[in-house]
Amino acid sequence: MVVAPPSKPEKIQRPVVRNVGSYPRPTSGTVDESYSPPPTNINVVEHPVAQHALTALRNKETPTKQFRVHSNQLLVLLALEATRTLPTLEETVETPADSHVGSVLGKPVIFLSLTRQGLGLAHTLADFIPEMSFGSITLDHNRSHKHREPRIHLVNAPMLPDARVIIFDPVVGAGFSASSALHLVHASGASDISLLSFLISSPGLKRVQAAIPGVTVWTAAIEPELDPKRGPLPGLGNFAERLYG
Repeated sequence: MVVAPPSKPEKIQRPVVRNVGSYPRPTSGTVDESYSPPPTNINVVEHPVAQHALTALRNKETPTKQFRVHSNQLLVLLALEATRTLPTLEETVETPADSHVGSVLGKPVIFLSLTRQGLGLAHTLADFIPEMSFGSITLDHNRSHKHREPRIHLVNAPMLPDARVIIFDPVVGAGFSASSALHLVHASGASDISLLSFLISSPGLKRVQAAIPGVTVWTAAIEPELDPKRGPLPGLGNFAERLYG
């Protein structure tokens, strides 16, 4: 009798990035009944290091120093994914042995933070993305004090229409600030825009999509539940306080 050798178990590979057009609706807890799966340009980064960092940020016992370390790790991973599709140009260089035709970035990158905390983390990206330009977007009260107007603060940077513009908001709750920033950047001529956020709520995501249809979003998690005061749940707590202590 011939016995067939046992088949080898299939290796299960965890995806680095999950496109959440098929993002599952939660089955427990209090959720927004109008929740629907986000569009296909919304990406959840599932790299094990990214999810490890996010879990540490969620943990209320994580001390300030480690909170900063994990924030930097997560921001770098999100930014690298957001720049994965940057165009490149050929460039010939002389190596110690011979000439070589390699690739260099064919499009500049501009990083705009919606918060001082985000701008404080941005220096880490300078070591990973060549010649990246940094700036911020503030929401200032206008003269009537009835609403806040977004303003771009950017010096010695490429023109917005020529660059990939990355807007960073550490936590997107209701999405008012993020959508205002996106609208301003788009109205200023930028067409290649990405939003980076450690954590985003489903209602905030809908507001962002309404501001700029088709905008690409990179995040480590999407939460369907939003508390008006505490933001996405489960969340990170007060990000600024936890980052600086």
